Amino acid sequence: MSLTAARYASALYQAGCTEDELRDTAQLILENKPLLEALVSPAVRLEEKQAVLRRLPFASCPDRLMHFYELLAKKGRFALLADIVYEYHLLTLAAANQTVCVMRCAQMPDEAMVVDIAKAMCRRHGRDGVEMQVIVDPSLVGGFVLEIDGTTYNKSVSGQLHRLARRLQER
Repeated sequence: MSLTAARYASALYQAGCTEDELRDTAQLILENKPLLEALVSPAVRLEEKQAVLRRLPFASCPDRLMHFYELLAKKGRFALLADIVYEYHLLTLAAANQTVCVMRCAQMPDEAMVVDIAKAMCRRHGRDGVEMQVIVDPSLVGGFVLEIDGTTYNKSVSGQLHRLARRLQER
């Protein structure tokens, strides 16, 4: 994620916009590819972008959110919208002492395993909750890799093989 997206998300968070308002309106834009392309395109004039924004079904959204979208249009930052929504979500999690844990694994784990890992990560990182994002990555061969709060836990077969190869090279 970019620092710029994090800054926009922080400003929007401080302005008092709710995550639901942002997510629902952003989803309308992000799911409509021609609309998003027009809002991102430097060939479309700012006045045209603003006129389109005012005609969208969420035109009755709070003024602060409409000003935010107009600012994105003015600054040419609509390409960051998905990242801004994600960064905003991270802010709301942090406010509740929660975080995201990305779990990459060779095959889809069962729900009980995911819940157990989430509980362990809560204890280890002093969090009230952990939102798990599971990604299947067959290149790991077996096991899993966890990424949480800037820390990586590599318990994968490919990670073990890599560490073994490195130790053998050092000797």
